Amino acid sequence: MASTTRATRRQVSQPDVTSAARHLQVVRRGISSDRTVAEMLSVAPSQITRWKRGQVPDHANADRVAGLALVVEMLLRWLPPDVVEEWLLGPNEHLDGRSPAYLVRHGQVAEVIGAVEAMKAGVYA
Repeated sequence: MASTTRATRRQVSQPDVTSAARHLQVVRRGISSDRTVAEMLSVAPSQITRWKRGQVPDHANADRVAGLALVVEMLLRWLPPDVVEEWLLGPNEHLDGRSPAYLVRHGQVAEVIGAVEAMKAGVYA
């Protein structure tokens, strides 16, 4: 029984093999290319390809991919797909002029979600 518990804990603590690939599918609905996704995440384009094929990213990159997917999914509910990438890469007044992609890359997804919510509410900075 103890070995089953340890195995279960180990599985829970490891990133899901298919999560990165699923998240990247969401991301690509709003971002034009894997190269752009790689630039947003500050990784090599070949890394995006490996993750799409099932390689498991380390925890920090798994969090960044999941965060980017969450933000893209939220944006796609309010913006046309061809505007999402521009919004992510451009300076944002709600983020003190920083780009949302920059903050996602640095693990500050909550701030980006706040900017999305402000945009949805029509709040001007």
